[in-house]
Amino acid sequence: MQKYSEKQLNNLRVAGKILRKLFVYLEDKIKAGISTLDIDKLAEDFITNNGGEPVLKNYHGYGHTICASVNEECIHGKPRPDKILCDGDIVSIDCDVRYRGMCVDATRIYTIGEISDEAKELIKTAKDAFYFAIDGLKAGDRVSSIGKKIEKFINKRYGIIETYFGHGIGKNVHEEPLIPNFDIDRTDVNPRIKQIANTILYEGSVICIEPMINLGTKDVVLQKDGWTVATADGKISAHYENTLIITENGVEIVT
Repeated sequence: MQKYSEKQLNNLRVAGKILRKLFVYLEDKIKAGISTLDIDKLAEDFITNNGGEPVLKNYHGYGHTICASVNEECIHGKPRPDKILCDGDIVSIDCDVRYRGMCVDATRIYTIGEISDEAKELIKTAKDAFYFAIDGLKAGDRVSSIGKKIEKFINKRYGIIETYFGHGIGKNVHEEPLIPNFDIDRTDVNPRIKQIANTILYEGSVICIEPMINLGTKDVVLQKDGWTVATADGKISAHYENTLIITENGVEIVT
């Protein structure tokens, strides 16, 4: 994990403010009839007009500002002109912003019209799992404590995605450590993941915690576009994420 100066952390906070403002800006824009590519354009214009940089643009060949994952799409949904939102849809908008060399990453879910009760509960659970995981989290704790708390909170009600992770962040979008959303002390967990997730968090660590849960199976499949990840059984998925700074006594959520 990187150790960042107070100046760098302040730039991180500015990036977080831009991203928070973007999510509010999109609230009355994301509605039935809009395409995910239209949302992507709105996000890019907003970020650049507010002094930030859209980090995902051309990141490893990805050509968009946001990931827009609809219904059964879990993460990394690639914006498309033919992906038109309809009443009853849920869409997660995952976005990264850079300001003066420092990056933040966060995800919010938007609902279109009236959604099902099971969708409402799934979305609420993903967000609540994040806040359960950070309650009491502070410098000196192990990364593994985060996934342990998320799995405890979910309590087998939903499938927890185990092939994608939270992560460190700062100068780069993805930095060490990987942050599993599940209990790595289980006997079926890969030893390499156990090793990575035993990292100790220190004061000034910058990480992204992002519960990713599915209404059905935990299993996911990569779609033909090479980016979009969807549930293997076609049931809906929910994703909630924030960037935070670890402090001596807790955490500071910057997004």
